[in-house]
Amino acid sequence: MRFSRWVVGLVLSVLFVLPANAANSPAAPREQASRGSPPSGLRYTDNAAPAATQRVVSLYIDRDFSDDARARIGLAVRQWNVALNGFIQFRVGLLEANPQPQTLAQIRRSGGWVVARIDSRHPVARQPGARQALAMAVGSSRSGGIVYVISDRFGLADLSGVMLHELGHVLGAGHDDSTNGHLMASVYKPGNGHCIDQGAVAMVAQAQRLPLSRLNWCVGPGLEARRSR
Repeated sequence: MRFSRWVVGLVLSVLFVLPANAANSPAAPREQASRGSPPSGLRYTDNAAPAATQRVVSLYIDRDFSDDARARIGLAVRQWNVALNGFIQFRVGLLEANPQPQTLAQIRRSGGWVVARIDSRHPVARQPGARQALAMAVGSSRSGGIVYVISDRFGLADLSGVMLHELGHVLGAGHDDSTNGHLMASVYKPGNGHCIDQGAVAMVAQAQRLPLSRLNWCVGPGLEARRSR
């Protein structure tokens, strides 16, 4: 089964459900964020960016995703590139068809990540801690890994929000349940995935040793300022 040999490593995220095209260009980041579709009344801050991108993280998208799904993943990547403000930049490419284990290993050795489309029958999705998960990131924010998207557990409309959350884990953020309605809450709610709040950015800034005051985050109704960490 595809990707089954990567069922190893540290599980960084399990995103639970409540009961019941490319994004590579750093130009015009606020315009990109608006195309990432934060709802009306929300916007991203506009802090000063460094003169040049300081670190690039390669993100390889599984060809098993539909064009619409890849576009929604791209929306999430664009928003994170706005938030990271040039200190780190995701660069997106398509994963080769039927990748060999050595290809996946090389991506990980280079610090890159794969976004893999699987379903509930995959060994990763059947692990005891993942049986209600929508997606999960396995790996390390510094040494790369794989984001498993369990595509039959949620609809296409939620994919951007799920990917915003998982990319937060890729960057080293944990879960934050200190307030309701924020991106890195451990329990998924569709309203959490509108955009990247300051709490999520603060966790990434701490994990990556970045200056929070130079990063960007979503502001507006319901997204109160969070204490810097």
